Amino acid sequence: MSIDLVKTFASLAFVLGLIFVLAWAYKKYMPAGQIGVREQDGWRLLGTRALGPGRQIHVFEVGRKLLLIGATDKSLSTLMEIEGEEDCSMVKNALSIKPSVSFADVLRRNKS
Repeated sequence: MSIDLVKTFASLAFVLGLIFVLAWAYKKYMPAGQIGVREQDGWRLLGTRALGPGRQIHVFEVGRKLLLIGATDKSLSTLMEIEGEEDCSMVKNALSIKPSVSFADVLRRNKS
């Protein structure tokens, strides 16, 4: 083996090792969940549901209330503000993996 070939493989091993170290650090220091989304002081993204191509509903926790935000490709709008511990816990439960109440029931209850 020539010296140039050894240098090439050593450089390749160094670059691959650097990539693995950076990936490990990214996973360790970035929060779980959506890539690039961090929890900010005072608010937190609880969940997102897709309604169709380019249309989603996001639920944010801001202080002691929840905000239901509608998002399209071109705009964002607040659909509803949910206050009160009971209502907030119902929404959080509806967003969980095994909801005991449907999201539609929560919206119907808060609309009236």
